[in-house]
Amino acid sequence: TEGVILKRKELEKLYGKSNFAETVIAMYQQKGEDFFKEFRGPFSGLLYDKVNDKWIIYTNHYGDKHIFYYVGDDVFLFGSEVTYLISYLKNNGISYNFNLEAAYMLLTYGYMLEDNTLIKEIKKLPAGHYVVIDKSGFRIKTYFEIDNEPDYSLKEDEIIQELDSLFRKAVRLEFDKDREYGYRHLVSLSGGLDSRMTVWVAHEEGYDDILIYTFSQSDYLDEKIAKKIAEHLGYEFLFKSLDNGVCLMINDMVRRQVEINFGNCLYSANAHGKSFADIVNFNTFGLVHTGQLGDVIVGTYSSKPYHEKNFEISAGAYSTFLKDKLRIIKLNREYKNEEEFKMLNRGFNGMLQGNLTFQEYTEVVSPFLDVDFFRFSMKIPVELRFGHKIYFKWILKKHPKAANYKWEKIGSKITTPQLSIFGRKVPITQIIPKIARKVIHKSSLNTKHHMNPLDYWYRKNPKLREYFEKKFQEGKIILSGEKELLKDIERMYSEGGVIEKTQVLTLLEAY
Repeated sequence: TEGVILKRKELEKLYGKSNFAETVIAMYQQKGEDFFKEFRGPFSGLLYDKVNDKWIIYTNHYGDKHIFYYVGDDVFLFGSEVTYLISYLKNNGISYNFNLEAAYMLLTYGYMLEDNTLIKEIKKLPAGHYVVIDKSGFRIKTYFEIDNEPDYSLKEDEIIQELDSLFRKAVRLEFDKDREYGYRHLVSLSGGLDSRMTVWVAHEEGYDDILIYTFSQSDYLDEKIAKKIAEHLGYEFLFKSLDNGVCLMINDMVRRQVEINFGNCLYSANAHGKSFADIVNFNTFGLVHTGQLGDVIVGTYSSKPYHEKNFEISAGAYSTFLKDKLRIIKLNREYKNEEEFKMLNRGFNGMLQGNLTFQEYTEVVSPFLDVDFFRFSMKIPVELRFGHKIYFKWILKKHPKAANYKWEKIGSKITTPQLSIFGRKVPITQIIPKIARKVIHKSSLNTKHHMNPLDYWYRKNPKLREYFEKKFQEGKIILSGEKELLKDIERMYSEGGVIEKTQVLTLLEAY
């Protein structure tokens, strides 16, 4: 097993064993081949049943502990990194091919859909799935799926109570894991609500010896809000500036990020995390505690206050510059609704790619991704989750002091009255500033008013422009055999914004 099993001690006690190896054997014998569905946390692994000559290879419920595999005529390969498989194929003279569909996924979505990688023959084991290899051959099975069919049996007060109870339990589970090994707690905090709830509830549950960290553009709300909360809660605070976009190029960041993510995600999405992780001494810290995906778990990925069954395939994409090329993409399955599509792809396949950066040193957890909390949240009717309706009520009823600080997303407190402008709710205190920035700069990415203002950095820092241009020209030469793709990326690079440029550079480096 690779990763961390948060419930290790609980499982050992439940199965009456003195160590984890014996516990796993007992679980397999009693529960069968999907025994690991009782695990919690970031994990992957394999079990070999010698008696029955049977292999079981698994990833966790959300797939953030990666397993890649290759199936040939007389060989089956699997590993936690694409490069391991490529090395084997090269060394054994086995051919493989570039995945053009996946290239356009990277250039539009900014991440891979479903089981795709940039190599046609190499697939990623999806979240909540496992592989079985025995006398019957090779097959992939499912042990965990998203169930967002609304449950209308609970009243709002009951929902809030259960949310709070499950969240507290999830926080205790992951913070107790640090204590189990005598580690300090390392907790991310921004100006958002998700990481705030993680650290706030941890404080209420009595966890101390916490170091809070934040990275953003200097003097932006992420730094200001996090600093105030850390001071209020009495914790140490560590801030890393992202000024000038140095994190996008330091020590050839494109190359280093692609070595980690294998081109499965645009490099700029996690460059800031990598630049932070590289300078931290993790020896005294346990897990990295975050609020990952809370915004779309207690909130929703749905673009409407109901489940949309018919949605654009471009939903959740970073860029629509090459949107017309999405017609070549063939999905492996039908999705029940927009939320399921976005959660599995943008959420699990995209956003959780950021974990790879920290997995070089430790593991990443989020109480919002606790399986019990996730399952319950997904069953809350989407009309209650839409617009953070139930999220706000949870905070205000159970943790009202956490609402005393601004929410970065709206630039105001969640209690500030809002007006609807062009279909979007805007706090009354932010109407004039937002209109001014929209008129003058078109996008917040072109101003200092953003956590990582890519366009602003690119415009202000000539060294960053030089780095991008050098990487682009070098990569173009290597891609010369893919004429249509080369034509598309040349246009995208020259006419698109900085996000599009980083998508192009990621593809070129990976190729």
